[in-house]
Amino acid sequence: MRGKTKHLLPIVVVGLLTVPLLGCNVLEPLVSPPALNSSQAIGLIIATGVPYIDDYYVEAVGEEEAQATGEIGYVTPTGQWSADYQGDGVWIVHGEIMTATWGKCSTTWTLEEKATAEINLVEFNCD
Repeated sequence: MRGKTKHLLPIVVVGLLTVPLLGCNVLEPLVSPPALNSSQAIGLIIATGVPYIDDYYVEAVGEEEAQATGEIGYVTPTGQWSADYQGDGVWIVHGEIMTATWGKCSTTWTLEEKATAEINLVEFNCD
């Protein structure tokens, strides 16, 4: 009996340590690693999100509010962009854009690593 207990103790200790680490997202990248790296996530948003920002803005705030504020129009990505992997195939991407009418604006996007690569504009702020 004593030999079985000796082998069971390390398993219990590892199990007790693993559960809290999973809860803190420490092991999340090992369990569900991203298909993209941060540069690729940023590149996807800049290539397929930013040029169509008016469409994403309408989707984010609704048709009525988007018409009240007017079109954003042509934009250029500027400054530093960052991407943070949230787990489960979800990226949060932050970056600045320059607009012709509103000047410098900050944006926050979500990118889901699915076959459809779903993109959403979740925040749009201008100075």
